[in-house]
Amino acid sequence: MNTLMKRAIVLTALLSLVLAIGCASRGSAEVSKERAIELAREHVSFEPGKIEAEKDTEDGRPVWRVTFYGKNVSAVHPGEVMIVTLDRRTGEVVALSMA
Repeated sequence: MNTLMKRAIVLTALLSLVLAIGCASRGSAEVSKERAIELAREHVSFEPGKIEAEKDTEDGRPVWRVTFYGKNVSAVHPGEVMIVTLDRRTGEVVALSMA
């Protein structure tokens, strides 16, 4: 194998590696579920008994919808509920609502 062919193979391998790393980093640019819960928790004033987080979209924007359920007061009154919606790419709070 001549030197030119070896260089071409090495350059092709390097280019493939760079492309693979670039594609992988784009996929990981999303805020993780754990980080979304952590960011949302900063906006909740009560001690949650249960936390749920689900991926959703709002007006075409990918979001995390994190729901905090307060500890049950009684069978009739389930306690406080707070929903924090965050942008999945930036972690920015998009909406807060209490029920």
